[in-house]
Amino acid sequence: MYLVPTCIRAAKAKLWYDEILTFDASALLPSFRALWSFLKCGLELNPPLGFILAAGSESIFGRSEFGLRFPSVVAFWVMALCLYVYLRRRIPWPFAVSGMLLPVLTAGRYSYEARPYALMLALAGIALVAWQAAAEGYRRRTALVTLGAALAAALCSQPLAVTLAVPFLAGEIARTVQRKRVDWPVWCAFGSATPGILVLWKLKSAGDPTMYYRFRGSLPGHIIGTYAQLLAPVIAPLGVALLLTLVLRVQESRAVKRTPGMRAYELAALAGFALIPFAAVPISTLSGHYWLRYSLNCTIGLAGLLAVLLFSIGGASRLCGVAVMLVFGVCFTIGRFRPEEVRTDGDIRIVNSSEEIQPFLEQMPSDAPIAIGPPMVFVEIEHYSSPRLADRLYYLTDRVASAAIDGDTAFEVKGPLLGRFFPFHAHFADYHSFVAKHRRFYVVRPIRGIVREYLAGRISLVPRETAGHFQYYEATVHSGV
Repeated sequence: MYLVPTCIRAAKAKLWYDEILTFDASALLPSFRALWSFLKCGLELNPPLGFILAAGSESIFGRSEFGLRFPSVVAFWVMALCLYVYLRRRIPWPFAVSGMLLPVLTAGRYSYEARPYALMLALAGIALVAWQAAAEGYRRRTALVTLGAALAAALCSQPLAVTLAVPFLAGEIARTVQRKRVDWPVWCAFGSATPGILVLWKLKSAGDPTMYYRFRGSLPGHIIGTYAQLLAPVIAPLGVALLLTLVLRVQESRAVKRTPGMRAYELAALAGFALIPFAAVPISTLSGHYWLRYSLNCTIGLAGLLAVLLFSIGGASRLCGVAVMLVFGVCFTIGRFRPEEVRTDGDIRIVNSSEEIQPFLEQMPSDAPIAIGPPMVFVEIEHYSSPRLADRLYYLTDRVASAAIDGDTAFEVKGPLLGRFFPFHAHFADYHSFVAKHRRFYVVRPIRGIVREYLAGRISLVPRETAGHFQYYEATVHSGV
């Protein structure tokens, strides 16, 4: 029920802007030097591990949407299984299964995105289970090695993996207080992962200093929005599960043996995961934008705490556990097979924003170049265009206008570098040089400098339509400009 619909979505959905960077970067392998040169130029902020796994998957399944996304499909489910193991050691299996399904309901969209977020989730889950095993003394040496390796690998997959320090420090500090002594081998395992930070620092300091994003919104707004978006898909099933738990608990007549439940330090670790947005949002101000996916690790904590809450209300009643599991199981099944546009986690999905205009570009007149406005749309269109169409596409860079209007110069700086590393067929051109050469051109979704020049009266924009009623503009540069 997980693998089949997720793989179908992974194969059918078009790649969006970030995924296209993954697609192109993975093609640089097996030359790690070429990949590292690409990462150092600032085009991509993620470390190399995700690209290496993507390249390995493509060598098996082919260079396609499915081949690129398959590692994420597996990684997301690994995270869910790890959460089940973590919970099952302390609470009955029906509640553990419910906890395992919750992340799929809240953030299942990232189970088939060709970015390292699912990989980071998997490594966080593996580290969590290893830490629990090390604390219990279960295959302790193997658990300690696994803990350090998983955390180090997470740091080599996504920059925001640094926020994993919150749950593991919270859990181990709580455990130290409870034991009244320090478990030095566990702290050494934590320390063994820190060299991965050097990789992140090397990439962070390698970009062009003139490239920047303007941080938008407020810290509290982003934090509240993260929780609202992640929890929205489970409000209804969670309400039903709570109601059933309360009703069935009252009706439970026979005595049942109470399971001890989660230990205090294990709950502290889950709480640390749940609080990750409070660290991820401020850290994001260092690089610019904040997106919900930067806090995706918090789904582990939210799911675990909700499962523990339901168990604490329902007790050891098998009937309560089965009822809760069935509620989330039904929602999980329906969610996996529902169409993309009506899924409960639709608010956090990221799609190729050029899909609606791609078919109409071939219908546009071929007597002038085409300037594409939004940068993400420009890259997405280029990726799926024929070489003939791509050769007519232009993105017009203007650092001054971008800094003044949007406060972003990242794409103005790094966009033209795409052709240095990849077979990029479309063109980047300085706006002023372009209009000096092309007095007439077509515009799709004009933004930034184009709009400013239109409002200033330097160019005129006349609306046009294709045979399929797609609107674009014919731009004419006024004489003297």
